[in-house]
Formats: sequence, structure tokens, C-alpha cells
Amino acid sequence: MKVKKHNVMSIIKKLWKRRSDFRSIFSSILFNFYYLPFKQAIYLPVLLYKPKFISLKGNVFLSKDSNIRFGMIRLGFPSVSIYPNSGIIFENRGTIIFSGSCFVGNNSAISIAKSGHLRLGDNFRASTTLKLVCYNNINIDNNVLLGWDCIIMDTDFHKLTKLSGGCSKGYGSIHIGENCWIANSCKVLKKSKIPNYSVVTAGSIISGPVDVPEYCVIGSRQRIDVIASGLYHDYFNDIIEYKE
Repeated sequence: MKVKKHNVMSIIKKLWKRRSDFRSIFSSILFNFYYLPFKQAIYLPVLLYKPKFISLKGNVFLSKDSNIRFGMIRLGFPSVSIYPNSGIIFENRGTIIFSGSCFVGNNSAISIAKSGHLRLGDNFRASTTLKLVCYNNINIDNNVLLGWDCIIMDTDFHKLTKLSGGCSKGYGSIHIGENCWIANSCKVLKKSKIPNYSVVTAGSIISGPVDVPEYCVIGSRQRIDVIASGLYHDYFNDIIEYKE
């Protein structure tokens, strides 16, 4: 039986389109069978493209409500051509929970400390150059979209000393509500709480609870405000102690 030429070409084209999946397969097998129970790992639900593993400790869980399937979580895959095709840096010493499908594009990094707890809701998507740092608690609900060059970080990495005595905490949990769109070059810092159905304008800095109704476009403007007083940075005493 002769195989038609156009059928062969169709198969070749399909394989070529999926070439990044083949490139990621060995690292992905390692990751899935290291972190997940066999009955989940066998599906290879997590695919990593060009991963640089800093630490493979801690825990990774898939929500029991997830429809476990091949490649439902894709980390580091090429998405935006004008950014380096450098895959993803992955460092985990804490806990990560994936509640469904997830895509984090090229040139990104995820860093979870031993004290960190990260939950990503279903349909989480960050197109490229996401820097996500979790030393306390980050909770992101379903259907959240992030543009290019976003930073989500729940720690300052340094604390401030109070003139009245004692020090600032230096970290705090983050919650991003469902169906939020966070545009490019935004920073979501410690203690941030973003309501459901919010649109965060490009270049905004969110630091603390956003006290607005749902279905609002929010953002920060370029001006200098006094955020707090009676604080300073003690160069020799700025190490944060995290509670697990």
C-alpha cells in the first residue's frame, strides 16, 4: 500500500510543530516522576522547556479537581520572539499547587523558598519573562493573565529597623483574584490583594490591598508618596526570618 506524499508531509509538519515537546521530554520525565504520584506522572502533565534546575526539593501537587492530561502545565516554552529563548529557571524548596492548566513562557523564573506556599489557579498564563518569588504565600485564582516582564514577589529580602524599636516584617501574602489581567511590566509586591475581574495597567506597582470594586481598571501613576515614616535600612541587620 502506497502512502500518499501529502499525508507524509502532513505528519512531518505536525511533528515539526511539536518539536519543542520532544526537546523537553527527558527533563519533564524526571520532574513528573520525582514530584508526582505514578498515576499522575504517567500522563506527563508537566512539560519543561530548557529548564535550569536550581533546587528540586519541596513538593509539587496537582489539584484533585484537575483534569490530568499530557502537557497541561507548560513551563519555559517559546512564546514571544523578541525575548531570549532561554527556557525557565526553577527553584523549589517549598510547596507548589497547580489547580489546572498553566503556561509560563520563555525567559522566566520561579523561586519558592522552604517557607513558601504557591497556588496557581486553572488557566494561569504568563506570556514571557515572569519572575515569581514566593517566600511566604502567593495565591492566584482561576483565569489570570500576565503580560510581559511581570514580577510577583511576596518578600523584600530585607527588613527595615524602626526608630521606635524592633523591625518591619519584610514579607506578606499575595492574593490575585479570578479573571484578572495584569499588563506588561507590572510588579505585584508583598501584601497585595487584587479584586476579581481587575485590569492592572502597564507598568503599575501594586503593594498592599487594592480597595476598589470588581470590574475596575486599576494602576499606579508616577509620583513620589510617603508610604511610611520612622523607618530606615540597617545595613548590618536586615535579614528576614521566615515562619513555615
